Amino acid sequence: MKCEWVETAYDSIIPALNAKKFDAVLSAMAITPKRKAQVNFTDVLYNIPSVLVAKKGSTLDATAEALKGKVIGVSQGTTQETYAMAVWQSKGVQVVSYQNQDAVNLDLESGRIDATLPTPRRQKPAF
Repeated sequence: MKCEWVETAYDSIIPALNAKKFDAVLSAMAITPKRKAQVNFTDVLYNIPSVLVAKKGSTLDATAEALKGKVIGVSQGTTQETYAMAVWQSKGVQVVSYQNQDAVNLDLESGRIDATLPTPRRQKPAF
């Protein structure tokens, strides 16, 4: 069997799978009740924590109190987006959703956002 890899925007993975644009997904995707209602999952293969990433020299801490008034970028459709919206946004943190982590990283590099909340594997090593 030969596999063909199909790159897909993170928030489009489940809709594309359900539309039969591909047969399976290999991604660091957290199993949530909402996702389980839409697709089947295997047993958990591995867990990856989330990390707060800011420019070198930043003293930001990953608490709502420390991030109040700051702009945090997240990838659409991720559990990091869900967490930031549910826990931080109501406490004064501005959460901005992006199509993908590359777009978040560009705004972090340019200074348009203060930090991002990715998984370590999705973050550029330059930070």
